[in-house]
Amino acid sequence: MLAPHARRALRARCGLQARAFWNVSLPALQGPGGAHITKYHIVKPGKDNVDYDDFLIALPERDHLASFTKEVPLFLRYLKVVTDQEARPEAFAAFLERAKTGLVVESDVYISADELLAIMWKNGYSEQERNAVQFTFPADYKFHYPELSVMFDIPEEDTYKFCMRTRMESSHIGELDFSKVKRQGLIRDHWLIFGTGLLIFKSFPFFNYYFGVKVFGTSMWCWTMWSVLNRFVAKTCRRNEYMAAQKTAQDVMDGEDAIVNSMRRFANDAKCVEYLKTFKQDSESKIGDYRKALVMKMKDDLTERAAKQLQAISSFEASMGSAMQELVVREAAASFKEKFPQDKAMQDKAFLAAVKGLGGAAVETSEDPVASHFAAAFKSLQGVDLATAKGNASGTLAERVAFAQQAKEAEFKQTFMVTAAEAEEVRSLASKAKSGQDYDFSKMPADALARLESLYVSINAKVGYSLPDSLGSQPIAATSDSAANTYVDKVNAQLSSAMAGLRDARLKAFVQAF
Repeated sequence: MLAPHARRALRARCGLQARAFWNVSLPALQGPGGAHITKYHIVKPGKDNVDYDDFLIALPERDHLASFTKEVPLFLRYLKVVTDQEARPEAFAAFLERAKTGLVVESDVYISADELLAIMWKNGYSEQERNAVQFTFPADYKFHYPELSVMFDIPEEDTYKFCMRTRMESSHIGELDFSKVKRQGLIRDHWLIFGTGLLIFKSFPFFNYYFGVKVFGTSMWCWTMWSVLNRFVAKTCRRNEYMAAQKTAQDVMDGEDAIVNSMRRFANDAKCVEYLKTFKQDSESKIGDYRKALVMKMKDDLTERAAKQLQAISSFEASMGSAMQELVVREAAASFKEKFPQDKAMQDKAFLAAVKGLGGAAVETSEDPVASHFAAAFKSLQGVDLATAKGNASGTLAERVAFAQQAKEAEFKQTFMVTAAEAEEVRSLASKAKSGQDYDFSKMPADALARLESLYVSINAKVGYSLPDSLGSQPIAATSDSAANTYVDKVNAQLSSAMAGLRDARLKAFVQAF
């Protein structure tokens, strides 16, 4: 008798959605469990091991309620402020330890944010305190009884009873643990009904063996199987339907993304005509800028190379001067070592100078054989032109120094000047490319052309001159479009021809210098 009144009251008070038998789907309640129709014909989201009932009618026990794990980061931040102001840090620490891995609460033992604000207003809380709750939590936030207990410093038993009373007053249809509220001994009861029915109706007309065993027994078996398996079958079907819907939605989203990505590739097609109108002017201006930049780059490279070469020459000359001083001292010492063992007069003179020195007397330069030898050697270099003097590695000091000086000059010429042998080799290689009054380097053998290129590099490096081998252009890679590849091949052929012309002009200017 209570069921129709309960349905009407719930529909009028809560505005819950009633079951529509011919609906295709309920998007608001779509989920892994599908839509669950309660015994009051109220639509709820289907959940595993959860049943629904009116709390006012069922009056469930506390252990009959379905529980879940609630994440409360927003409430923890609010609770930290409240407990700091009220000097209750131990309450915050205890709640934080309890909610560290999630707050386990009964899912429908709560009051809403609007209900909490109304209760705070009735109990005389200030507007500032109510605004703190209103502006911190969303309107659909649910305050479960452990949160209310720690926030207002009230025992949990009292907040639990208050929340349950609030839900019962609103005839709330809440979640129950199906394993706790389901009917026990279902199969036993079904077969007791079957046995009792046979005993009662066996003597009635038409209740024969066929009807009692075949019809009534089969019907009872079907009823038993349906009662046992209907939740499992519904759960499996709804889960598969939900997974198929998710896969379809993902496929649709992937398709939309693919369409958007394809459209993005043609987003700038409308600008092609505008670009083509100014293509000639833009190309001419950019080519002019490129030529100017190329010339400036060549100028900078040439200046840098010449500066480095002049610096190298200066360093070489400075090293020659210091090496010449060291050589003079070393050669004078070497000549003294060669002459002293063979010259008796020099030995006697050294002995007398040593005795005189031991006696404390001053030794003149003419009396000291070492000093007089070095002085004579240095005087022999005065007025000698080392560039024209005949060099001899084992001759006098002047001849030895002249020999070292001429070797250094030969090394300088080999390093920083073009030698006659190199010039002759360039002329010999150029004669192979001679074609009338011009040069055709394409008919040269590959090894001769490579040698000419190496001479070009080495000779220019000696004189500090630089000229680029190419303009830095690279061949265009082939595409998947055959028509475009034809154009690409033509461009690459023109590029190769331009590179060959640049090489011929560079080598022609090089060989004409010899």
